[in-house]
Amino acid sequence: MNKKFHFLDDGGEMGKLMREKDWSLTPLGTPDGWPQTLRTTLNIMLNSPFPMFLFWGDTLKSFYNDAYRPILGIDGKHPTILGLNGEEAWNEIWEDIYPMLKIVKVKGESIWRENLMIPIFRNGRMEDVYWTFSYSPVKNEIGEVSGVLVIVTDTTEAVLAERRLRESERRFREVANLSPVWIWITDNEINIQYANRALLDYVGVENEADFTGQVWVDVVHPDDLDLIFKGFAKAVKDKSDFTLEYRVKRSKTGKYEWFKVLGVPKFEGGKMVGFIGTGMNIDQQKSFADELKREVDIRTKELADSNDKLEAMNKELQSFAYISSHDLQEPLRKIQMFAEVLMDNEFDKLSTSGKVKFEKIQSAANRMQSLINDLLSYSRTDTEKRVFEVIDLKELVDDVKNDLAEELKKKHGKITLLQSYEIEVVPFQFRQLIYNLLSNSVKYTKSDVEPNVTIATEIITNAKSIDSSLINKKEYVKITVTDNGIGFEEQFAEKIFEVFQRLHSKQEYVGTGIGLAIVKKIVQNHNGVISAKGRLNEGSVFEIVIPKAQ
Repeated sequence: MNKKFHFLDDGGEMGKLMREKDWSLTPLGTPDGWPQTLRTTLNIMLNSPFPMFLFWGDTLKSFYNDAYRPILGIDGKHPTILGLNGEEAWNEIWEDIYPMLKIVKVKGESIWRENLMIPIFRNGRMEDVYWTFSYSPVKNEIGEVSGVLVIVTDTTEAVLAERRLRESERRFREVANLSPVWIWITDNEINIQYANRALLDYVGVENEADFTGQVWVDVVHPDDLDLIFKGFAKAVKDKSDFTLEYRVKRSKTGKYEWFKVLGVPKFEGGKMVGFIGTGMNIDQQKSFADELKREVDIRTKELADSNDKLEAMNKELQSFAYISSHDLQEPLRKIQMFAEVLMDNEFDKLSTSGKVKFEKIQSAANRMQSLINDLLSYSRTDTEKRVFEVIDLKELVDDVKNDLAEELKKKHGKITLLQSYEIEVVPFQFRQLIYNLLSNSVKYTKSDVEPNVTIATEIITNAKSIDSSLINKKEYVKITVTDNGIGFEEQFAEKIFEVFQRLHSKQEYVGTGIGLAIVKKIVQNHNGVISAKGRLNEGSVFEIVIPKAQ
């Protein structure tokens, strides 16, 4: 290192490499013979925070600074190209860059290019790289172009990010335009910045630029404008989302239809800059809801007027329901039988719509059959003769586990009886009780959870502490059924034992809403009590207390 060459002082890694390089072995010779223009340019370049590259002389020898160094990557051209002729240093792209260098050298004109893709060898391979750069002439004391100074930025990531953004926006617009739901973005004056095709077509606006805030005023029902103004203003004030229902005029028919509009204000730097939201046509639902409300009001009044009569007829209706359920069995069996024959012989001849309707007929008939059977079971628990027998609880549980074997296998479920006792019960009724409880525990589980049911039993003599109707010092068997199913909210602990009470829709879980009502009635027939505890999505616990001997 020669300290007298102050133009090479500092400059980081590249300054050090230039100081240590034996320039006497190159046509440039030692730095003391370098022209002042080269010295000055190198001094500026080495101390610049911007990536710079210098092509010098007739052979365009290569110089670059530390800021340019990362552009070359690893396992590439660095540091071998320092001092090399331009063509040798950049042979793989010389045909691309030399014409531009020549323009600068010959004409003395600067060149600027933005996001130009020129591949280079770096990181052990050829890479496609995007550049934004300028080529500027470096003139000597007599005005001749001695070199070309390159100020460059690798814009590959920015270019690819912009492409990804454009592609993402293209896909968003494509998907949004296929959606029947309105999708919109506005500025703070409620002028549309983006609207999907469903919204534009509905209000009859072709271009988003024409969709000003005044268009909203023109198409919204006059009676609903105040609601909208207040809703939007409140959302801005509270910095919260909003949900509004109002009428909008369809351009093709001039008819107002109800829409449910959801939106949220956009803030940038604490300043409100617009809204983003969606809108869904709820005209049919709204009309149905209004009609339903009118019907409900009428029916409520009629029901209120008829309530006294209904209470008086209740006992008679219970008997009638029991008799009717038997009479319904025969025509229902015929429906199911003929439906099965048609399924086997005629199903392929039906249209797609016909097949769907036919399957719904079958499903409805099966549900009706289950309902009738459950109603009969419920009524029999009071009317059938009760013959008590002493049985081992384990026998009943094993029998029920056998019935549920297929469902347990399908769901990888497990039923465990921890302790068994002999109890005096009506066998067929108590078997139904155990079946209803265990089948519910297996049925009402989350799809990703394997059912795990535990049955614990114990003898107690302080039953009155559990329920005042029970007798102390009498031996009772307490049966506790614990599962890891979907559970229920504590407020429904009593309601689940009522007839036709369902906490879930039949689309979620099959059933008639009678099973637990039957369980409660059977427990009462055995002079016992039943209670339930549950936590939503965590499981249920049913406790049955019955006399060990009746």
